[in-house]
Amino acid sequence: MKKILFVCTGNTCRSPMAEGIFNKTAIENNLDYISESAGLFTKTGFDYSENAVKACNEIGVDIRNGHSVFIKDVDFDEYDLFVPMSVNHAQTLVSLGVPKNKIILLKSSGISDPYGGDLDIYRKCCLEIKDAVMNLIKKL
Repeated sequence: MKKILFVCTGNTCRSPMAEGIFNKTAIENNLDYISESAGLFTKTGFDYSENAVKACNEIGVDIRNGHSVFIKDVDFDEYDLFVPMSVNHAQTLVSLGVPKNKIILLKSSGISDPYGGDLDIYRKCCLEIKDAVMNLIKKL
């Protein structure tokens, strides 16, 4: 089974939503992939954002039991593909030693950070991530 790592800043909003959406879709479509997520500037163990959990729940994706993972607590060799939420995240991954050929942006224009926004902001972000994940799956 191939592994994908979704990456964002705090690993409490965008990358957990992407992970949940991807894994649900992969199971439903019998894909030989599984995903996880991590954050570049966080600590391992923070709960996911309440609004991220709610937005995902509204589209049938359960991420309520997840928690943040700091990127340096991850073994890069376990992953076949790294999917950052922005160009800056991709550049940071390269600086940490991830080969460029293993990195693909979830969306070329990036996914805006909903952190601190209301539930509607999270809903919009979640749907944007869902569309981008569906496009990513078509490329796999």
